[in-house]
Amino acid sequence: MLRVMIVEDEQPILDLMERLVGEHPLLQVAGAFTSPIAALDRHAELKPDAVFLDIEMPKMGGIQLAEKLKEQNEELQVVFTTAYPDYAVDAFRVHAVDYLLKPVTSEDLERVAARLLKLHVMRSALRPAVAADQEPIARCFGTFETRGSNGSLINWPTRKTEELFAYLLAYPNRLVGQWHLADLLWPDLDEDRALHNVHNSVYRLKKALKDAGVSLDLSNSNDGYRLQLSPDFSDLERFRDFMNRTAEIDERNTAEAAKLLRSHAGSLYGGKDYSWSAGLAAEIATKQAGLARMLTAYYRRIGNRSAAKETLRVYLLHAPLDEEITGELLRLYAEDGEAGSFRAQYEQYVRGLEEELGAAPAEEIRKLAAAFVHKATEA
Repeated sequence: MLRVMIVEDEQPILDLMERLVGEHPLLQVAGAFTSPIAALDRHAELKPDAVFLDIEMPKMGGIQLAEKLKEQNEELQVVFTTAYPDYAVDAFRVHAVDYLLKPVTSEDLERVAARLLKLHVMRSALRPAVAADQEPIARCFGTFETRGSNGSLINWPTRKTEELFAYLLAYPNRLVGQWHLADLLWPDLDEDRALHNVHNSVYRLKKALKDAGVSLDLSNSNDGYRLQLSPDFSDLERFRDFMNRTAEIDERNTAEAAKLLRSHAGSLYGGKDYSWSAGLAAEIATKQAGLARMLTAYYRRIGNRSAAKETLRVYLLHAPLDEEITGELLRLYAEDGEAGSFRAQYEQYVRGLEEELGAAPAEEIRKLAAAFVHKATEA
Protein backbone atom coordinates (compact mmCIF):
# COMPACT_ATOMS: atom_id res chain seq x y z
CA MET A 1 0.00 0.00 0.00
CA LEU A 2 1.34 3.41 -0.97
CA ARG A 3 1.22 6.34 1.45
CA VAL A 4 -0.13 9.46 -0.26
CA MET A 5 0.00 13.10 0.86
CA ILE A 6 -2.59 15.46 -0.70
CA VAL A 7 -2.16 19.23 -0.98
CA GLU A 8 -5.11 21.25 -2.32
CA ASP A 9 -6.01 24.78 -1.20
CA GLU A 10 -9.76 24.39 -1.83
CA GLN A 11 -11.33 22.43 1.04
CA PRO A 12 -14.19 20.81 -0.97
CA ILE A 13 -11.73 19.49 -3.57
CA LEU A 14 -9.36 18.35 -0.81
CA ASP A 15 -12.23 16.44 0.82
CA LEU A 16 -13.04 14.80 -2.52
CA MET A 17 -9.43 13.78 -3.14
CA GLU A 18 -9.08 12.46 0.40
CA ARG A 19 -12.21 10.34 -0.07
CA LEU A 20 -11.11 8.97 -3.47
CA VAL A 21 -7.62 8.10 -2.25
CA GLY A 22 -8.96 6.63 0.99
CA GLU A 23 -11.33 4.32 -0.91
CA HIS A 24 -8.62 2.97 -3.21
CA PRO A 25 -7.29 -0.44 -2.05
CA LEU A 26 -3.69 0.34 -3.00
CA LEU A 27 -3.49 3.83 -1.48
CA GLN A 28 -3.49 5.21 2.05
CA VAL A 29 -3.90 8.88 3.00
CA ALA A 30 -0.77 9.88 4.93
CA GLY A 31 -1.84 13.51 5.27
CA ALA A 32 -4.11 16.10 3.67
CA PHE A 33 -3.38 19.84 3.66
CA THR A 34 -4.83 23.07 2.34
CA SER A 35 -1.53 24.82 3.10
CA PRO A 36 1.59 23.95 1.07
CA ILE A 37 3.74 25.38 3.90
CA ALA A 38 2.17 22.99 6.41
CA ALA A 39 2.62 20.08 3.99
CA LEU A 40 6.30 20.91 3.55
CA ASP A 41 6.79 21.07 7.32
CA ARG A 42 5.14 17.66 7.88
CA HIS A 43 6.61 15.84 4.88
CA ALA A 44 9.66 14.41 6.66
CA GLU A 45 7.49 13.14 9.50
CA LEU A 46 4.78 11.58 7.31
CA LYS A 47 7.17 9.96 4.80
CA PRO A 48 4.70 9.62 1.90
CA ASP A 49 5.53 7.51 -1.15
CA ALA A 50 3.62 9.89 -3.40
CA VAL A 51 2.05 13.37 -3.30
CA PHE A 52 -0.96 14.78 -5.14
CA LEU A 53 -0.38 18.52 -5.55
CA ASP A 54 -2.64 21.27 -6.79
CA ILE A 55 -0.59 23.42 -9.17
CA GLU A 56 -2.18 26.79 -8.45
CA MET A 57 -1.98 27.63 -4.73
CA PRO A 58 -1.31 30.89 -2.87
CA LYS A 59 2.08 31.55 -1.21
CA MET A 60 3.65 28.50 -2.86
CA GLY A 61 2.52 26.83 -6.08
CA GLY A 62 2.54 23.11 -6.67
CA ILE A 63 5.59 23.18 -8.96
CA GLN A 64 7.67 25.02 -6.35
CA LEU A 65 6.43 22.74 -3.57
CA ALA A 66 7.32 19.66 -5.63
CA GLU A 67 10.86 20.95 -6.10
CA LYS A 68 11.27 21.46 -2.35
CA LEU A 69 9.81 18.05 -1.52
CA LYS A 70 12.09 16.39 -4.07
CA GLU A 71 15.06 17.97 -2.30
CA GLN A 72 14.05 16.03 0.81
CA ASN A 73 13.24 12.79 -1.02
CA GLU A 74 14.32 12.41 -4.61
CA GLU A 75 12.32 9.16 -4.95
CA LEU A 76 9.03 10.88 -4.05
CA GLN A 77 6.42 10.34 -6.77
CA VAL A 78 4.55 13.52 -7.75
CA VAL A 79 1.12 13.76 -9.34
CA PHE A 80 -0.33 17.19 -10.13
CA THR A 81 -3.99 18.12 -10.15
CA THR A 82 -5.06 21.13 -12.18
CA ALA A 83 -7.94 22.68 -14.08
CA TYR A 84 -5.51 23.92 -16.74
CA PRO A 85 -3.89 21.36 -19.10
CA ASP A 86 -1.36 23.97 -20.23
CA TYR A 87 0.63 23.25 -17.07
CA ALA A 88 1.58 19.76 -18.27
CA VAL A 89 5.01 20.84 -19.59
CA ASP A 90 5.91 22.53 -16.29
CA ALA A 91 4.71 19.48 -14.39
CA PHE A 92 7.06 17.14 -16.16
CA ARG A 93 9.95 19.51 -15.53
CA VAL A 94 10.01 18.18 -11.97
CA HIS A 95 9.68 14.58 -13.21
CA ALA A 96 6.03 14.22 -12.28
CA VAL A 97 4.54 10.76 -12.72
CA ASP A 98 1.34 12.18 -14.17
CA TYR A 99 -1.19 15.01 -13.88
CA LEU A 100 -4.93 14.89 -13.39
CA LEU A 101 -7.46 17.34 -14.73
CA LYS A 102 -10.12 18.49 -12.29
CA PRO A 103 -12.63 17.30 -11.39
CA VAL A 104 -10.76 14.08 -10.59
CA THR A 105 -12.74 10.85 -10.93
CA SER A 106 -12.21 7.37 -9.51
CA GLU A 107 -11.29 6.20 -13.04
CA ASP A 108 -8.56 8.86 -13.23
CA LEU A 109 -7.23 7.78 -9.86
CA GLU A 110 -7.24 4.11 -10.85
CA ARG A 111 -5.04 4.87 -13.86
CA VAL A 112 -2.57 6.93 -11.85
CA ALA A 113 -2.48 4.44 -8.94
CA ALA A 114 -1.41 1.68 -11.32
CA ARG A 115 1.50 3.82 -12.54
CA LEU A 116 2.50 4.77 -9.00
CA LEU A 117 2.53 1.16 -7.83
CA LYS A 118 4.50 -0.03 -10.87
CA LEU A 119 7.21 2.59 -10.29
CA HIS A 120 7.23 1.87 -6.54
CA VAL A 121 7.78 -1.86 -7.11
CA MET A 122 10.56 -1.20 -9.64
CA ARG A 123 12.38 1.15 -7.26
CA SER A 124 11.98 -1.23 -4.32
CA ALA A 125 13.52 -4.03 -6.34
CA LEU A 126 16.53 -1.85 -7.18
CA ARG A 127 16.97 -0.48 -3.63
CA PRO A 128 19.82 -2.22 -1.78
CA ALA A 129 18.38 -4.23 1.09
CA VAL A 130 19.78 -4.25 4.60
CA ALA A 131 22.00 -7.29 5.10
CA ALA A 132 19.82 -10.09 6.43
CA ASP A 133 22.29 -11.10 9.13
CA GLN A 134 23.18 -7.56 10.22
CA GLU A 135 21.93 -7.00 13.75
CA PRO A 136 20.42 -3.58 14.49
CA ILE A 137 22.09 -1.43 17.12
CA ALA A 138 18.80 -0.91 18.97
CA ARG A 139 16.22 -3.64 19.47
CA CYS A 140 12.67 -2.51 20.27
CA PHE A 141 10.55 -5.65 19.71
CA GLY A 142 9.97 -7.83 22.73
CA THR A 143 12.68 -5.96 24.62
CA PHE A 144 14.50 -2.65 24.63
CA GLU A 145 18.25 -2.84 24.41
CA THR A 146 21.00 -0.94 22.65
CA ARG A 147 24.47 -2.32 22.00
CA GLY A 148 27.73 -0.47 21.57
CA SER A 149 30.34 -0.99 18.88
CA ASN A 150 31.86 -3.91 20.83
CA GLY A 151 28.51 -5.67 21.13
CA SER A 152 28.03 -4.94 24.82
CA LEU A 153 24.74 -3.63 26.17
CA ILE A 154 24.66 0.08 26.92
CA ASN A 155 23.83 0.78 30.55
CA TRP A 156 21.93 4.06 30.63
CA PRO A 157 22.83 6.47 33.45
CA THR A 158 19.15 7.00 34.35
CA ARG A 159 15.82 5.45 33.43
CA LYS A 160 14.70 8.79 31.98
CA THR A 161 17.71 8.82 29.64
CA GLU A 162 16.64 5.42 28.36
CA GLU A 163 13.02 6.59 27.97
CA LEU A 164 14.15 9.72 26.13
CA PHE A 165 16.07 7.54 23.67
CA ALA A 166 13.03 5.26 23.28
CA TYR A 167 10.88 8.27 22.37
CA LEU A 168 13.39 9.61 19.85
CA LEU A 169 13.63 6.13 18.27
CA ALA A 170 9.86 6.00 18.08
CA TYR A 171 9.64 9.33 16.23
CA PRO A 172 12.88 9.74 14.26
CA ASN A 173 13.69 12.24 11.52
CA ARG A 174 11.37 14.88 12.95
CA LEU A 175 11.80 17.88 15.19
CA VAL A 176 10.66 17.19 18.75
CA GLY A 177 10.14 20.31 20.86
CA GLN A 178 12.03 20.55 24.14
CA TRP A 179 8.89 21.71 25.96
CA HIS A 180 7.03 18.72 24.60
CA LEU A 181 9.72 16.42 26.01
CA ALA A 182 9.59 18.24 29.33
CA ASP A 183 5.81 17.77 29.62
CA LEU A 184 6.03 14.18 28.43
CA LEU A 185 8.82 12.90 30.66
CA TRP A 186 8.51 15.15 33.72
CA PRO A 187 4.84 16.17 33.88
CA ASP A 188 4.90 16.66 37.67
CA LEU A 189 7.84 19.09 37.79
CA ASP A 190 7.76 22.85 37.35
CA GLU A 191 8.68 24.10 33.88
CA ASP A 192 12.22 25.30 34.62
CA ARG A 193 13.24 22.11 36.39
CA ALA A 194 11.63 19.88 33.76
CA LEU A 195 13.42 21.74 30.95
CA HIS A 196 16.73 21.45 32.85
CA ASN A 197 16.15 17.68 33.04
CA VAL A 198 15.58 17.54 29.27
CA HIS A 199 18.90 19.27 28.53
CA ASN A 200 20.70 17.15 31.10
CA SER A 201 19.24 13.90 29.76
CA VAL A 202 20.13 14.78 26.17
CA TYR A 203 23.71 15.42 27.29
CA ARG A 204 23.80 12.08 29.13
CA LEU A 205 22.30 10.31 26.13
CA LYS A 206 24.90 11.68 23.74
CA LYS A 207 27.72 10.85 26.16
CA ALA A 208 26.51 7.28 26.73
CA LEU A 209 26.28 6.65 23.00
CA LYS A 210 29.67 8.23 22.32
CA ASP A 211 31.32 6.21 25.10
CA ALA A 212 29.82 3.05 23.58
CA GLY A 213 31.18 3.92 20.14
CA VAL A 214 27.75 4.55 18.61
CA SER A 215 27.68 7.37 16.06
CA LEU A 216 24.32 9.11 15.92
CA ASP A 217 23.03 12.33 14.37
CA LEU A 218 21.13 13.98 17.24
CA SER A 219 20.90 17.69 16.54
CA ASN A 220 19.47 20.66 18.43
CA SER A 221 17.60 23.35 16.50
CA ASN A 222 14.62 25.67 16.95
CA ASP A 223 14.20 24.77 20.62
CA GLY A 224 13.93 21.08 19.84
CA TYR A 225 15.84 17.93 18.94
CA ARG A 226 15.97 15.81 15.80
CA LEU A 227 17.31 12.26 15.63
CA GLN A 228 18.25 11.25 12.09
CA LEU A 229 18.12 7.48 11.60
CA SER A 230 18.82 5.07 8.78
CA PRO A 231 16.49 2.05 8.36
CA ASP A 232 19.15 -0.35 9.67
CA PHE A 233 19.76 1.37 13.03
CA SER A 234 16.85 -0.21 14.91
CA ASP A 235 14.60 -3.17 14.31
CA LEU A 236 11.65 -0.77 14.63
CA GLU A 237 12.89 1.38 11.72
CA ARG A 238 13.70 -1.74 9.69
CA PHE A 239 10.16 -3.02 10.21
CA ARG A 240 8.62 0.37 9.33
CA ASP A 241 10.75 0.66 6.21
CA PHE A 242 9.62 -2.75 4.95
CA MET A 243 5.95 -2.12 5.68
CA ASN A 244 6.02 1.35 4.07
CA ARG A 245 7.52 0.07 0.82
CA THR A 246 5.55 -3.18 0.58
CA ALA A 247 2.10 -3.28 -0.97
CA GLU A 248 1.93 -7.08 -1.02
CA ILE A 249 4.07 -10.16 -0.49
CA ASP A 250 5.38 -11.99 -3.56
CA GLU A 251 8.30 -14.19 -4.52
CA ARG A 252 10.72 -11.25 -4.39
CA ASN A 253 10.19 -10.32 -0.76
CA THR A 254 8.88 -13.52 0.85
CA ALA A 255 12.16 -14.39 2.57
CA GLU A 256 12.55 -10.89 4.00
CA ALA A 257 8.94 -10.85 5.19
CA ALA A 258 9.24 -14.25 6.89
CA LYS A 259 12.44 -13.19 8.65
CA LEU A 260 10.86 -9.95 9.81
CA LEU A 261 7.84 -11.80 11.19
CA ARG A 262 10.08 -14.05 13.30
CA SER A 263 12.64 -11.49 14.43
CA HIS A 264 10.27 -8.53 14.93
CA ALA A 265 7.84 -10.19 17.31
CA GLY A 266 6.65 -9.27 20.76
CA SER A 267 5.39 -6.02 22.21
CA LEU A 268 7.09 -2.69 21.56
CA TYR A 269 9.90 -2.02 24.06
CA GLY A 270 9.12 -5.30 25.77
CA GLY A 271 6.00 -3.81 27.29
CA LYS A 272 7.86 -1.11 29.24
CA ASP A 273 5.37 1.15 30.98
CA TYR A 274 5.99 4.37 29.07
CA SER A 275 2.88 6.55 29.37
CA TRP A 276 3.25 7.87 25.80
CA SER A 277 3.84 4.53 24.05
CA ALA A 278 0.44 2.81 24.31
CA GLY A 279 -0.94 4.24 21.05
CA LEU A 280 2.26 3.55 19.14
CA ALA A 281 2.45 0.01 20.54
CA ALA A 282 -1.11 -0.65 19.33
CA GLU A 283 -0.23 0.75 15.88
CA ILE A 284 2.84 -1.49 15.62
CA ALA A 285 0.86 -4.52 16.81
CA THR A 286 -1.67 -3.87 14.05
CA LYS A 287 1.13 -3.79 11.48
CA GLN A 288 2.62 -7.02 12.86
CA ALA A 289 -0.76 -8.69 12.37
CA GLY A 290 -0.95 -7.15 8.90
CA LEU A 291 2.42 -8.64 7.96
CA ALA A 292 1.26 -12.07 9.17
CA ARG A 293 -1.93 -11.79 7.11
CA MET A 294 -0.08 -10.66 3.96
CA LEU A 295 2.42 -13.50 4.25
CA THR A 296 -0.32 -16.04 4.91
CA ALA A 297 -2.31 -14.79 1.92
CA TYR A 298 0.75 -15.23 -0.31
CA TYR A 299 1.35 -18.79 0.87
CA ARG A 300 -2.30 -19.67 0.35
CA ARG A 301 -2.19 -18.10 -3.10
CA ILE A 302 0.68 -20.35 -4.18
CA GLY A 303 -0.81 -23.41 -2.47
CA ASN A 304 1.73 -23.74 0.34
CA ARG A 305 -0.73 -24.39 3.16
CA SER A 306 1.94 -25.71 5.54
CA ALA A 307 3.85 -22.43 5.34
CA ALA A 308 0.60 -20.49 5.80
CA LYS A 309 -0.18 -22.38 9.03
CA GLU A 310 3.38 -22.01 10.29
CA THR A 311 3.21 -18.26 9.67
CA LEU A 312 0.05 -17.97 11.76
CA ARG A 313 1.55 -20.11 14.54
CA VAL A 314 4.66 -17.93 14.66
CA TYR A 315 2.56 -14.80 15.03
CA LEU A 316 0.32 -16.34 17.71
CA LEU A 317 3.33 -17.23 19.86
CA HIS A 318 3.50 -13.54 20.79
CA ALA A 319 -0.17 -12.59 20.33
CA PRO A 320 -2.08 -15.71 21.41
CA LEU A 321 -5.39 -13.89 21.94
CA ASP A 322 -5.64 -12.38 18.45
CA GLU A 323 -9.15 -13.39 17.44
CA GLU A 324 -8.83 -12.89 13.68
CA ILE A 325 -5.52 -14.76 13.31
CA THR A 326 -6.71 -17.57 15.59
CA GLY A 327 -9.85 -17.93 13.49
CA GLU A 328 -7.79 -18.08 10.29
CA LEU A 329 -5.55 -20.83 11.69
CA LEU A 330 -8.53 -22.83 12.96
CA ARG A 331 -10.19 -22.59 9.53
CA LEU A 332 -7.04 -23.94 7.89
CA TYR A 333 -6.92 -26.84 10.33
CA ALA A 334 -10.61 -27.53 9.70
CA GLU A 335 -10.22 -27.41 5.91
CA ASP A 336 -7.32 -29.87 6.08
CA GLY A 337 -9.05 -32.16 8.59
CA GLU A 338 -6.35 -31.76 11.25
CA ALA A 339 -8.48 -32.63 14.26
CA GLY A 340 -5.65 -32.81 16.79
CA SER A 341 -4.14 -29.48 15.84
CA PHE A 342 -7.58 -27.85 15.72
CA ARG A 343 -8.50 -29.10 19.18
CA ALA A 344 -5.16 -28.10 20.74
CA GLN A 345 -5.27 -24.59 19.25
CA TYR A 346 -8.90 -24.03 20.22
CA GLU A 347 -8.44 -25.25 23.79
CA GLN A 348 -5.32 -23.12 24.21
CA TYR A 349 -7.22 -20.08 22.95
CA VAL A 350 -10.17 -20.72 25.28
CA ARG A 351 -7.86 -21.07 28.31
CA GLY A 352 -5.97 -17.91 27.40
CA LEU A 353 -9.14 -15.84 27.08
CA GLU A 354 -10.46 -17.11 30.39
CA GLU A 355 -7.20 -16.59 32.30
CA GLU A 356 -6.24 -13.22 30.82
CA LEU A 357 -9.61 -11.56 30.18
CA GLY A 358 -12.21 -13.69 31.90
CA ALA A 359 -13.96 -13.95 28.53
CA ALA A 360 -15.23 -16.62 26.16
CA PRO A 361 -14.46 -16.98 22.41
CA ALA A 362 -16.48 -14.93 19.95
CA GLU A 363 -19.60 -16.53 18.53
CA GLU A 364 -18.04 -17.05 15.11
CA ILE A 365 -15.16 -19.09 16.57
CA ARG A 366 -17.51 -21.09 18.81
CA LYS A 367 -19.65 -21.94 15.76
CA LEU A 368 -16.56 -22.95 13.82
CA ALA A 369 -15.50 -25.29 16.64
CA ALA A 370 -18.99 -26.76 16.98
CA ALA A 371 -19.25 -27.39 13.22
CA PHE A 372 -15.84 -29.05 13.11
CA VAL A 373 -16.62 -31.30 16.10
CA HIS A 374 -19.94 -32.28 14.53
CA LYS A 375 -18.26 -33.12 11.23
CA ALA A 376 -15.53 -35.12 12.96
CA THR A 377 -18.15 -37.04 14.96
CA GLU A 378 -20.11 -37.93 11.84
CA ALA A 379 -16.96 -39.13 10.11
